[in-house]
Amino acid sequence: MTAGQKRLVVVLGAVMAVAVGLRTTGVTLRAQTAWESYKNRKYPPSVDKHLTDPALIGAIDLHAHSDPDSYPRSWDGFEVAKLAQERGMRGVVLKNHWTETAGLAYLARKYATPGFEVFGAVSLDTPVGGVNPQAVRYMADVVGHFGRIVWMPTHDSEPEVRDEVRDGKPSRPSVIVSRNGVLLPEVLETLSVIAQNDLTLATGHVTPAEAFLIMREAKKRGVQRMIVTHPTLGLGGTMTTEQLQEAAKLGAYIEFTAGMVSREGPRQAQTLDQIRKVGPVMCFVASDSGLPGNNHPDALALAARALRAAGFTEKELNMMFKDNPAKLVKLPVLP
Repeated sequence: MTAGQKRLVVVLGAVMAVAVGLRTTGVTLRAQTAWESYKNRKYPPSVDKHLTDPALIGAIDLHAHSDPDSYPRSWDGFEVAKLAQERGMRGVVLKNHWTETAGLAYLARKYATPGFEVFGAVSLDTPVGGVNPQAVRYMADVVGHFGRIVWMPTHDSEPEVRDEVRDGKPSRPSVIVSRNGVLLPEVLETLSVIAQNDLTLATGHVTPAEAFLIMREAKKRGVQRMIVTHPTLGLGGTMTTEQLQEAAKLGAYIEFTAGMVSREGPRQAQTLDQIRKVGPVMCFVASDSGLPGNNHPDALALAARALRAAGFTEKELNMMFKDNPAKLVKLPVLP
């Protein structure tokens, strides 16, 4: 038997051993994905309402979902950029839970909206290897260098997957960021890579306790800009008002989604109160749009109107829609 044949026998034996191990432990080869449940949902068609507001002129949406994606989105990245540009906005950050979008931002700038600020990001979920420093390095180096935000795990975060337990077992793989109150080594390395590339950190859908571990370590490692990802939406856990204030003292900007601000009810009242208590100087409003429904500028316009009706001043609206988002993507604040 030649050396090559021996190597082939070893490889085949290893593959068979793995297959037997998976079968005997009950592990399926095709794990369910976070996007599976969205595929067959029925959505009404999205209609552009052409809403506008003074707060949109020069605004930047830091949380804009778009196609191409693995489940229904109402608009593709080019269309989102065009809608925002037509409404007088200054820029958008395209977000995808499963892949980097710096490349899409480059293409949108070149072919859809020349002169308009389109940025990309990466979410550290399972398709990019979880909390993977190499995924961040790649996003930072994509042609154009339009990558700006790194989200810690979102829909694949351990607490979000834990909430979907079936028959006593997790329904799909998750991304872990800490064990016993200690951040994992890959999280530490990733925070260093974020700092080295002067990127913006977003906490994603981790627990509040993990978010604080991440933010404090990020500051130690030189990360200059931090976002607490919609911390009252309940994905991964909900921060209290006191925790929001504590995060702001660490220098993190608190994200509130347009729907939370504009939809009437108890959550809206709570959201408005939290913005007042944290202070607009450390808050921003993002659409988090992309599923069929209100498009991105329409959602932001509704949020701006709700804030104004609640007594927030034009100066405060400018902070939350324009100035703070500009700082978080390294753009100058316009006079």
